[in-house]
Parts: sequence; C-alpha cells; structure tokens
Amino acid sequence: MLLRRRACSLVLLLVLLCLCYQTLMVDRNQDRSESEVVLMETRRLISDLEALEEKTQAWFSSQRRLHRRRQAVVLTGRHRLSDTEVGLHQRVLQQMDYEVHVSRFAETSSFLRTQQGVGGWSLLLCLSTSEQSCLRRVSFSQLQQHQMVNLLPELMEAFSDVGGGLCQFDPQLAESDLHMKPHSCGSSNQKPRFPQDRRSPDQARSPALVAMVNVFVLVTSVTPLTSFIHDISVVMTNENVPGQQIEIRTFLLQQLGAPTSQQAWVQIQRVVGAVLQAASTYQDQEPGGRCLLCFQLLTFTLMFSGSITPVVVQVDTEVTFTALSDTFSRQIIKDLILEDSLLFLLPLPTHLSPETHLSLESLRWQYGGCRGTHSTCLSQDEFLLLLRFHQQLKIPSTFQLLYPSTSLSSSSSAPMSLSDLLLRISRHYELQRSSR
Repeated sequence: MLLRRRACSLVLLLVLLCLCYQTLMVDRNQDRSESEVVLMETRRLISDLEALEEKTQAWFSSQRRLHRRRQAVVLTGRHRLSDTEVGLHQRVLQQMDYEVHVSRFAETSSFLRTQQGVGGWSLLLCLSTSEQSCLRRVSFSQLQQHQMVNLLPELMEAFSDVGGGLCQFDPQLAESDLHMKPHSCGSSNQKPRFPQDRRSPDQARSPALVAMVNVFVLVTSVTPLTSFIHDISVVMTNENVPGQQIEIRTFLLQQLGAPTSQQAWVQIQRVVGAVLQAASTYQDQEPGGRCLLCFQLLTFTLMFSGSITPVVVQVDTEVTFTALSDTFSRQIIKDLILEDSLLFLLPLPTHLSPETHLSLESLRWQYGGCRGTHSTCLSQDEFLLLLRFHQQLKIPSTFQLLYPSTSLSSSSSAPMSLSDLLLRISRHYELQRSSR
C-alpha cells in the first residue's frame, strides 16, 4: 500500500514537472519569437530609411548645383574677429559651402534685419556672450523646418541660475531622484571642490574612481530627447591635479578594468540622461511650434567619490572646463569639440525632398500611419528626425550615443512612439558594434 502511494506521488510529480517544463518552453519560445519579430521589423525599418536617405541625398546634390549657397549667420558677441573660435566657424562653414555673415549681436546684424534674413538663412550660430541676444530676437517657434540654431531655449532656461546656482527645474527632484547637486546651474565662476574618497577602510582595498570629469554633451532634440557625448573628456585625479585630456572610455578602462569600466560608462549615460530628461520635460513647450533642428552643446562636470556612479555638480550651457587649468589647452580642446559638432550635424539633410513623397507615405503606413501597423501617426518632421538620427548612428564619429540609452526599456507592442523607434535603431547599431 505504501509503495503504491509512493508510486502515485512520483507519477504526479513527474506530470507536474512535465507541465512546468512545457510552460517554460512555451514562454521561452514566445519570448524568442517576439524578439525575432522586433529584430526583423527593425531591419526592415533601417532598410527603408536607407532607401529614403539615398533618394534625399541624390535630390539635394542636384539642387545644390542649381541654387545659391546656403546662408549662415555667426554672432560673435564679445569675441574679436581675430579670435580662433570665430575663425574656426568661418573656415568650417565656408568649406561646407555656406556663405557666412558675421556680426556681434542679432540686433546689429544687417542680414537678420532684412526681409531676406527672416527665412533666408539656414544656420544661426550664437557664440558665447551672444546667446541672450539670440534668445531675445529669434522666435524659435516660428522658424522654418530647415533652419538650425545652436541653442535650445528649453535647456537654456532649465539650466539657468535662479539664485545660488539653483536650476530652473524642480530642485526637490534634482536632490531626491537625480544624482545631481541642487546648486549645479549657472555657476561657472564657482569651481567645484575636488572629491574625497567616501569609501570605508574595508572598501578602500578594492579599485575605485576618485575624480572630477568634464564631459561634453551634444543635445540634438528635446522632444523626443536625443543626445550624444564626445569621446574627449577632461579629467582631474589625485595623480593629475592640473587635469588632462583623455577619451572617457579609455580613462574608465585604465582606472577600473574592463568589466567595471563598462558599468561606469552605463552609469554616466543613466545619470546625465536622467538630468536631461528632467530638464526637458519640466519646461512648457512654446506655443505655435518648436525649432526642429536646433541643437546645443553642454558641459557636465561629474564627481566620482569612490563609486562608479557619478554625481552631477555643475552644468554649463557651453563648452567650459573646470578640470583643466591650462588656457592654451582649453582653447585647443574647445575648438576641436566645436568643429566636430559642426561636422557631425551639418552634412545631414535638413528637409525631405519632394522625390521621396511616395516612399514617405509608404513608411508612414508601415510605421507611422494612424491606421498603420503601429498607430503612431508620425509627421513628416518626425520622419526627418528619424532619418537624421539613423545617419548619426551609422556614420563613424567622435560622438557616441548618450540618450536614448540602449539600457532603457521600450514598448514591445503597438502603439509605438517615435522614441520607441529611435531606441530600436540604437539597439540595432549597438548589437552590430558588440558583434565585431
């Protein structure tokens, strides 16, 4: 009798194990099939974007041979015309076939004051000390699709000083939910103190990072948020007090070794991305539209105090250096970053050509039509952002993707947003790089 009961129990146990195994296999196969579908859809999207890109580039090449040169306005502020920064912008723009108009401020620019200047320019560069003039005189919500300005009003406002270095977005949010000191904005004249190793004596035996780091972030869109980080950083450690120029990932690798350096890199992406996300979502959108192709360079000063997770201690709305004392080196690095940003952005298409109308309608039906597969209702402007983002990831550059980070979660089912499509594209290229 006892043997029979044991035999029955064993049979029941085997049945339960079989059922559990089948359930797990079904779930696993379902997850695998979903990921395979996502991968296939992403490849198709990228293939369609490449076809759209080819048509757009061919049309623009033919148009540039027929039409006059694009117009660029450079506002120098208090810079002298002989300054290297002014000369650099003129040289790069002329090499890229722009006709360059130079003035000190928007109010004194004869080109901007004329009727032609309202919509006749393609690029407006407001150098340091001319930003407020640009913000006063330029109606960013009224700009045409192809017009680019190197300022993002939302970020200029968010990271401005409301007193004592407080940012314009919620200070309680900055202190509690973000790895950010609340007094981090508009305080370039207040150099952050070098960090102290905050580890306990037991923890101090393991490798750790104690450093102040300047990283340079190029924000290419606020809604949706897209941003890139320059390879170059400026680092100050106990061993290198004056500061040194070094590639950020090389520095992390030297300090922490391979596995931990990758974790630290992900933490930089997460911390800086979260601050940008908080700043961009806290400001109300200006009524009437937005500047589609505006961009901005920012400097984030990060502190590592024995942890791989940094704290943001300062944000500047231009390229600045708190971890480097040598004036000559500062100017060389600044010129390099400014030039790289222009070369990264200006060759990209500024609007979609009429020749792509049928292709665009097909794409909208597949990925962005209101009655399409994903019910995203993407506009032509959003497809232009998608196309530019794809090209930025595809072309080798000194800028690496910061946000959207591939570690973010995305929607796996309809309806998908533009941010989901951007994330899928970024993951595709991340997989390509990791498989090399």
